Amino acid sequence: MSERQRHNADASIYEARNPAASEVARDGRVYRAITGFVLGVTIWLLLSRFGVPHIFGLPSAGGELPFGGVGAAIGLTRFRKWLVWTAALLIALLLVVSLTNVVERPARSFIRVDRVPRAADAVVVLSAGVTSDGFMPQQGSDRLRKGLELIKSGIAPNLVVSRERRFIGKDQISSVNDQDKLIAMAGVPTFLATGWARSTHDEALFVAKLARERGWKRIVLVTSPFHSRRACATFEWAGVLVSCIPADSRDIAVRALKDPDDRIAAFSMLLYETAGTIKYHLQGWL
Repeated sequence: MSERQRHNADASIYEARNPAASEVARDGRVYRAITGFVLGVTIWLLLSRFGVPHIFGLPSAGGELPFGGVGAAIGLTRFRKWLVWTAALLIALLLVVSLTNVVERPARSFIRVDRVPRAADAVVVLSAGVTSDGFMPQQGSDRLRKGLELIKSGIAPNLVVSRERRFIGKDQISSVNDQDKLIAMAGVPTFLATGWARSTHDEALFVAKLARERGWKRIVLVTSPFHSRRACATFEWAGVLVSCIPADSRDIAVRALKDPDDRIAAFSMLLYETAGTIKYHLQGWL
């Protein structure tokens, strides 16, 4: 009998005599895989709470199984402790952000508020996406409300809105009907609309072209508070003289930022706008 055969025979005898040992080993691997799966899903849910998927254009839901699968695989290796540390750090960050005022100053640094001019050539309202039902989300509605308020005050003779669309399968969904309905309810008879925009950069180019064609000198730009600094800088890069007027925020209590949910939402906007600003600098759009 060779050395290998003797070793295998000894192993078989040992397992036969100690079936519980192999069973414990299998149970340990299953436990580590399940623990890794749970930690992977936990990490995804925490990242979603901070709006990280949105930075990469991903939905908040849908990453649970992939992250859980990766976590299960890592849980079977010696790197499983990093799953625990990652989840623990994200939980600690969640507690710090939600229970303290640490986010207030950095988040508000992205808000730009200019003096309202006595007169301008146009009020430009940026879109903020569209829901699956074809409605403006809360931020889009807030922006348009503020733009209509400025138009009704007589600050400018022209209203410009940007258009946005999305596709679900082969169906095209846009915010056009919802925008038009709110404008009609405000009693504004005419307005201008840009082409389909996929980014703030697209909107800036559309409006810059419109301003050149019509000889406009100054516009009032309306967008959400945390988006205002990057948006107005992008329009200025495109050659448009801008007065930046943020909309009133109804989804995040921007002025107070005392509620834990508001603080977390502000932190997610801080991350998103930081990433957007870096991207726009790299693209040469700022």
